[in-house]
Amino acid sequence: MSIEHVDITDPELHEPKGASTAAVDNVYVANGTGSGTWEKITNTSLSGISSNGTSGYFLLANGTGGFTFAPAAHGSIYFSNFTTPNTLAATTSYAKVNPTTTAGGSPIVITEGTNARLTYTGTTAIHLDIVFAACLDQSTGSDKDVYLALYKNGVLESGSETATTALSGQKKALSLHKDIHVSNGDYVEVYCKISAAATVNFYTVNLMASTAGA
Repeated sequence: MSIEHVDITDPELHEPKGASTAAVDNVYVANGTGSGTWEKITNTSLSGISSNGTSGYFLLANGTGGFTFAPAAHGSIYFSNFTTPNTLAATTSYAKVNPTTTAGGSPIVITEGTNARLTYTGTTAIHLDIVFAACLDQSTGSDKDVYLALYKNGVLESGSETATTALSGQKKALSLHKDIHVSNGDYVEVYCKISAAATVNFYTVNLMASTAGA
């Protein structure tokens, strides 16, 4: 008397062929010719992936049932000098905060410019989490409102402005944060304006970027 395998019930069912010698965390991968091997799933087994990717990238769901590689981007620049601050002849219109900056080091798909600019060099469009901080004062005795904002490619990023009221010689710390969508070649900078013309002294400037959510 014969019985179809599909009709066998537990506990008579056996493990798949080769399970007794398969390595931990391996799965059975069909080879398309009626057999297969026990192995770890490779990147190229995932829908939409055709390569092993690039160092510093991570797998990202594309929303249509597949995956793509996206960079775990990060980079930073800074300026710090309490003896000789960077000066900006500020007006009521925004102008770039432009000290000579130092690279934070070990960036991934971001260029850390000495020109107070971070440039995205990755090929996949992503969101960057941008953080900016500064210590500053302004040159005249009367109260003045000092504003800072993030700019992408020379254009104000809506919702990125912050401000403080400063007296002459009264150092203030300001910071701001914004998620910005970037494509290859896009760059971010910080701009400043003031309620009435005066020199704004920047003692520290820090600009950082990383992949949002990574």
